[in-house]
Amino acid sequence: MDLVSLMRETTNVNLTRVVSCLIAVALAFFASPVAWAKKHKAAAQPTDSNYIAALATANRFLATWQDNDQAGAMPWITNRAKQQSTEEGVDKLFSGSSIRAFEISRGRLVRRGRYQFSIVLLQNDDSGHTRRRFTELIITNTGNNDWAVDKLP
Repeated sequence: MDLVSLMRETTNVNLTRVVSCLIAVALAFFASPVAWAKKHKAAAQPTDSNYIAALATANRFLATWQDNDQAGAMPWITNRAKQQSTEEGVDKLFSGSSIRAFEISRGRLVRRGRYQFSIVLLQNDDSGHTRRRFTELIITNTGNNDWAVDKLP
């Protein structure tokens, strides 16, 4: 075997290795985004008219809280929730700064005609700091497709 044929053979082997490496890198580079882009579907409950009605009730009640409208909130509260809460408790819920906001997370069906929504109540205190209160609302169907807050935050 002469020197020229030995160099050709070595070059072919090196070239084959380089091409193989480049193909492997290219596959890894192009295959990775495809794997990352794969959508993972969460097991979500189907949204139906009851869920929409319960969410709308939660939103309306919290809007009255945000507006500091205690009298306007009363029609959205069940008798049971009114009995379980003291007048001072309701007053405390509606007291404090008038600068308020709320966040509602996706609700979950507790049982037929009853939904639970995790919420965050945000309110500025006297010093101007924002206070976040993590709590929940229970919304129930009171009959005739009327929905109300059955557990106050």
